[in-house]
Amino acid sequence: MQSVVLLFGSNDAEASALVSRAVKECEATVGELVRLSEEYLSEAYGFTAERHFVNRAAEFYTERDAYSLLDEINRIEARMGRDRNEERRVQALTGEQYASRPIDIDIIFYGDSTFNDTRLTIPYHFLYERLYALRPVAEVAPDRQHPALKLTPAEALHDAEVKMVEVRDKQKTGN
Repeated sequence: MQSVVLLFGSNDAEASALVSRAVKECEATVGELVRLSEEYLSEAYGFTAERHFVNRAAEFYTERDAYSLLDEINRIEARMGRDRNEERRVQALTGEQYASRPIDIDIIFYGDSTFNDTRLTIPYHFLYERLYALRPVAEVAPDRQHPALKLTPAEALHDAEVKMVEVRDKQKTGN
């Protein structure tokens, strides 16, 4: 059994229900649910959207290899209405990097393994750059060390929060 951390996100009108459904689908097909974060709301990243995202992270134990896990996640997203062709069409029309979607599931960690090829990048390459990912992941896997960066989500979240306070303080003082 391998410990995996997944990140769920949706900015659909029924985002909370869709994220909960995606977690349950993963529990039925991916493996045993170990921990589930609270819901976190965040603004869309890389595009303009009408609604905020609901994000949650979950740790599962799975017997699937990383590529089988990715395939299953993609099937779950498709069953739940994610249409990547439509997303690409919207991106082409708007010129924005991303588009709204009913559900998004990312593999954040797969044990202590790393993958970096055309299909899979693990650990999730934007984890330490995006608070919408870091906050829920730090809740379910605070001490999981990034194999290359040697930094845990809890440490990275602390560093990000310190930087936010410093920026806010500089804005207040005009420096």
